[in-house]
Amino acid sequence: MTKQKANQYGFGAAGWSGSWGYRGPSCEKMHQTVEPLLEQMERLDEFAAKLRQGSATVGELRGLQQLLTTPITLNSDFGRPVSLADPSGLRSALDGVSPNLHLEIHSMDDRLPCYLLCRIYRTWDGPDLILDELYVSPRNDFFSDRRFVVLTRASGSRTFLRLSVFRDAAQRYLRSRRRVATDLACDELLKTAGTLVLASGWYEDQRLPLHVADVFGLTHFAWTSELIGFTLGSDLYGVANALREHGRSLVGFFRHVHRNPCLARLLITLVRGKPPKAAELEDAARQGFTRLNAAFDRFLCTTGALRDLERMPLYQIVVGLYYGLKEVADTGSWMPALHAAVLELEREAQTVAHAVLAET
Repeated sequence: MTKQKANQYGFGAAGWSGSWGYRGPSCEKMHQTVEPLLEQMERLDEFAAKLRQGSATVGELRGLQQLLTTPITLNSDFGRPVSLADPSGLRSALDGVSPNLHLEIHSMDDRLPCYLLCRIYRTWDGPDLILDELYVSPRNDFFSDRRFVVLTRASGSRTFLRLSVFRDAAQRYLRSRRRVATDLACDELLKTAGTLVLASGWYEDQRLPLHVADVFGLTHFAWTSELIGFTLGSDLYGVANALREHGRSLVGFFRHVHRNPCLARLLITLVRGKPPKAAELEDAARQGFTRLNAAFDRFLCTTGALRDLERMPLYQIVVGLYYGLKEVADTGSWMPALHAAVLELEREAQTVAHAVLAET
């Protein structure tokens, strides 16, 4: 597993939003325009829930077809009727509202559809981000990892960083600093955090370890993983220059919104204008990366971790039950060996973080 530097040159388009630098309609206007679609998707999901619960009659099955084929007219001057049964026409209509809008449709195991309508941000040389989720079906399979979402675009499947998970907290943070937290201000904060820091702090090789961290409450392990990823994947001098404009809000984001004190401490050092000792810092991060990986491997080799699965080493449980791990690994099923392994990994992560930050 390797960690390579991410491209950070796309940062700096602070006044732009949307796909390929396009500034679209305001968030409020966008919500108003797609309101008929949101209402129709909600109706269909409510009907799907009745079917799954067995409370719908055979005669009512026609209602599903009606919901899928009923014409929907967006609140737009140039809108034409579309329907949920015509995804390509629906996406074309949404693209007419804004190329920032993306509709993802999946078929669940029971063949019923689920929907994700979101606002995205793309730049030609930066990370792809989801800034806002306008609608998500209550039952869905979009988020096997809360940090990444794979969306199907015309050019094929692309992985987006899910910054939308921070949107509510980001708005609360902005309100604490100013009287009005506009959607544009929130967008810019999320784009800055995503492009400048999390594009390096999150990378796809982390999917399994960070999912495991979420399930088992490995807070310090997750913080340290992001710290090392950012340190090794960023141009620290370039980040320090960018922080002259965005430093205060970005430090606040990692203190109060994302709440990673390790990243916040490193960013504070960069904000203060002290040139980072890049070589020493990166050496410490590489050593920490190796040490943290070894500690995580030991954690996954824990046996006697979960009640009723005592004979299986933890890695077999994680790999075999990846998507249902939260249900299987409920804290009530933890054995003493797992409690000890969690404490050991968390202590090692704290030690690694301190060693890296000592070089700032």
